[in-house]
Amino acid sequence: MRTVVVDTGAWIALLSRDDRYFEAARAHYEALRHEGARLVTTNYVVDEAATRFRYGAGLSAALSYRRMLDEAVSHRQLRIAWVDETVEREGWRILEQYADVELSLTDAVTGAVARRGRIREVFGFDRDLEALGLLVLPVR
Repeated sequence: MRTVVVDTGAWIALLSRDDRYFEAARAHYEALRHEGARLVTTNYVVDEAATRFRYGAGLSAALSYRRMLDEAVSHRQLRIAWVDETVEREGWRILEQYADVELSLTDAVTGAVARRGRIREVFGFDRDLEALGLLVLPVR
């Protein structure tokens, strides 16, 4: 079964009709759901996206995002991987290893979670993750 890590940009695009990637994100998300792909995101990504919604579009947008996550988790379409101290340390090591790539700690932790789960694909729009050997889809 196909397992895909969902990055912050995908969540933002899915819930923001004015986002330039809205249509691509919606189509890709629906295709993944139709296929029955396992989706994984991290609590770091959840925090990053919720913060962007809260300060960019307001509290109601952040709460709509949370409801979307809750529904996906309850239907077993999504798993939220909680980052512990070990995974965070791996993220810091990835930042050091890829110092020439503009990765955030959230990106590096996403990479660490993908490596641990042998996941090769990211649903998102951050091409910097390709430096970690991940396939970032949809192609934009």
